[in-house]
Formats: sequence, structure tokens, C-alpha cells
Amino acid sequence: MDFSLKLKQETKLVLTQEMKISMNILQMSSSQLREYLEKEATINPAIEISYSTSSTKGVSEEEYSPLDFITKEETLIDYLEEQIGYLQLSKKIKKICIFIVNNLDSRGYLAISKVELKKLLKINMQELNEAFEIIYTLDPIGIGAENLKDCLKIQLRNKGIYDEKLFTLIEYYLEEVANQNYSIIAQELKIDENKILDYIRLIKTLTPIPARGYRIDTTSNYVVPEAKIEVKNGELVFKINEGVIPKVSVNSYYSESLASDKKFINTAINIVKCLEKRYQTLTKILEFLIKKQRDYFFRGENFLHTLILKDIATELNLHESTISRAIKDKYLDTPQGIISIKSLFIIDSKKIKIKKIIEELINKENKKNPISDERISIYLKDKGYIVARRTVTKYREELGFGSTRDRKK
Repeated sequence: MDFSLKLKQETKLVLTQEMKISMNILQMSSSQLREYLEKEATINPAIEISYSTSSTKGVSEEEYSPLDFITKEETLIDYLEEQIGYLQLSKKIKKICIFIVNNLDSRGYLAISKVELKKLLKINMQELNEAFEIIYTLDPIGIGAENLKDCLKIQLRNKGIYDEKLFTLIEYYLEEVANQNYSIIAQELKIDENKILDYIRLIKTLTPIPARGYRIDTTSNYVVPEAKIEVKNGELVFKINEGVIPKVSVNSYYSESLASDKKFINTAINIVKCLEKRYQTLTKILEFLIKKQRDYFFRGENFLHTLILKDIATELNLHESTISRAIKDKYLDTPQGIISIKSLFIIDSKKIKIKKIIEELINKENKKNPISDERISIYLKDKGYIVARRTVTKYREELGFGSTRDRKK
């Protein structure tokens, strides 16, 4: 009886540990999962990881001196967030700035495009531009640039230099500069070669990699799409992004050793199983979503259908908590841009249509006499949507528009 009781207790403990690993792996994003697996491989000799030839981190592998890491304890992200914290910003703009600095690559450049950022954060262009104006003032100057040319121009503007011909040289003639084709540049920009040499000396004082010398925060969660959804032959298809996650296998040499620790082997086997389960769960969810939200992928945000976790959980015979974990912090590369999987779950699709109408009304309004929330409510009623004034106010604020008084010019 004692033996039987002990066996039951040990079995229960093992199952609990397996379930914990499974739940953690399911809810991790690709970037988080990659870091987790790499860490596990360093402490568990039974785990062997390898990378596919198509695997990319999406950022350049800039080499740093070991001294850079010794002399700086805080990360670049910490330093940038600290600067943002001192600024007097609205809650929304501060949130956008924090998101941007957490999506920089190892050079300090923007890891995703501004268009993707706008779609991802569901903000308007004015808010995006306002946030980047702030980012471009942060130290080190050049942070948040989309590319090398952008980085150099940001630094020049910060120095108060707005030379149109210098900017043109940077935009179109850097390759000619590298090849020392000064006569071609001089002829096309209508300047003498001495002026070009002056420009080159000035460019050499700039920093092409603003993040150089700062420790990169390896725990930052880059927006790495879990899957790509695209249209092929008029139909939606998807492919899960397996390249970013290393392949995991059990070290055969270690498992065959008589001195091997079975706990390490069991953990390794369990991780392999959990990774397969994660893949299968994501596959089922994506298969469901491209059918349910087909109109959205073809026609855009206004065509999202009402969808809640319970709907997909019932359809797939999974628990709601499993669905919730599986879509947590995960993104998709779609015909509508990079989106969070969560954005495909809508409690009430009417809300999207109402907010779109409000946005259109405000964008077209007479700025000398902006439309009030009460008038918007009446307009919506005429269109068949019964929306109280206070609800209109809430939706307007979610869209990033100020009050009538704030919008008046």
C-alpha cells in the first residue's frame, strides 16, 4: 500500500511538471521560445539544438568587444526607456515610444516598418510621427532609423544641418562615394569635388550603428510572425514560421551513457513532445481563423466577424485557456500587414464598423467647427446604429482623437 501510494504521488508530480512545461511552451512567442530553448540546451546535456539554413534572427550579427558588456550594466532598451520616462508625454504616445524602442535590432535600427507599426498599434499617422519625433531626440542619436541613410539624416538634423544636396548625396550616391566616383556626383549635383570631400568628412563624423557600445537586451520581444498567411490561386494558405525556432532533439550519445541522468533525458523528451503539440495547436487555430475571418484577409478590418475564444474552443474541442495561451503575444504576417492573432477575436464586429464611421466623420469634418460626440451619435442612429454619446466619446478616444475643443483650429 505504501509503495502504491508513493507511485501515485510521483506520477502526479511528473504529470504536473509536464503540464507546466507544455503550458509555458504553448504561450511563448517565437522569440521567447528561441531564448528558452537555447537556455535549456546550456543546462541540460540531453538537449541538442540545431538551426535550419533558412533560420534568421532578422537582425545583423554585429560583433562587440567584451569590454562593452563589462562597462555597461544597463541595456540599451533600459537606457531608452529611462529617457522616455523623464519626458512629459501623453499615456498613449509614451506607450507607442516604449513599443518602438522594444522593437529595435542589434544596430539600433527599427526592426519592423513604420507601416507595420501603424497597423500593429492601430494608430493614425499623426500619432506615429509624433512618437518618432521623440525617438529621434533620444540618446544615442540615430536610434529608431529604418536604414543607414535614415540614420545619417537623423544625426545631421540633430546637429541643425539641413543641407539639401548633402541629403541627396546620402540618399542616392553613397555607393558612388564608396567607389570614389566624385566626378559623377559633382556633375549630377552641380557641385565641385572639394565640396563633396567636405560632405564626406562630415559623414565620417556620424555613427552608422547608433547601438554600438551598448549592451543589447536579449530578452526583448521582437515582433516575429508565427506564420505567414497569403493568397495563392484565390485561396488563403498559411505556413508556420519554423525557421526562427531551433530544432530540438535528444542527444543520442548522452542518452546511451550508463551514467546519464534520467531526469535530463525525460525533460528533453518532454520538450520535444511539447514543441510538436504547440505546432499542432497553432495549425488547428490558423486553419479555423482563415475560414472564419476570410473576409478580413481579403477585404480588410471593416470585414472582421464576431469571434470569441469560446467559439474556437468549442469547434476545436480545446479548453478556452489553451486557446488563450496559444495566441498570447503572437503575430501573423498577412495580406493586411503584420497583426496580432488576438486582433482577429472580436466580441462585437459592429464596434469596428461604428469606429470606422466615427474616424471618417472626424477626418472629413470642418476643423473650424468640429463635429460633437452628440452629433456623431445622432448620425449613427440615422445609419441604424444606436450608440449613446458617452460610448461615442469612448470610441473617439480609443481612435486617438481629442475632444471637439482640442480638434478646433
